[in-house]
Amino acid sequence: MSFFSGVGHITHSSKLPKGTTREQGIAMLSDHIFFLHCDPHLVKYEAVTPETPPEIPEAMQAKVRGGKATQVFKVTDLVHTIPAGLWDSNVVSTYEITDITDGLFVRIHSPLSIVMDTVWEIKADDDGELELVESMTITCSRLLMGVVKSQCENGWAQIHAKMLGRLEGKEENEESQQ
Repeated sequence: MSFFSGVGHITHSSKLPKGTTREQGIAMLSDHIFFLHCDPHLVKYEAVTPETPPEIPEAMQAKVRGGKATQVFKVTDLVHTIPAGLWDSNVVSTYEITDITDGLFVRIHSPLSIVMDTVWEIKADDDGELELVESMTITCSRLLMGVVKSQCENGWAQIHAKMLGRLEGKEENEESQQ
């Protein structure tokens, strides 16, 4: 890593709805298309075949579930670069999604050498209640770190709410009303 690169860490967690099992939480995370649709900035996505196989960090390799291959998507997000939508831009990133024992490992490659590694897991908290835990490591230019972290901090609650809504059965109700 160069002098100009930085590493940031963000962790968010949300309690799963009462009665939700660990298996139900993991199954929800394993629905990669649903996972992509939880992105509040999503414009479009498409499955792609990478030119080289995605690299899975050594710490994650032992957790890969069922020998499943990593799915790779080209994702276009609408990113607000100036408040109030005065200047927005479409950002095209590559998402590498790998099922792991307790959830997902997601590596996102974005323009300007931004790489975000996120582990999404269903874990028991200190009281034994299940929770969704999102642990992110961001690697990018020190100059961009604040902007990238801000984007992540501004969207996490909406992402978790959509996931928890699905576990509560609200997603199906919303779709049937449309």
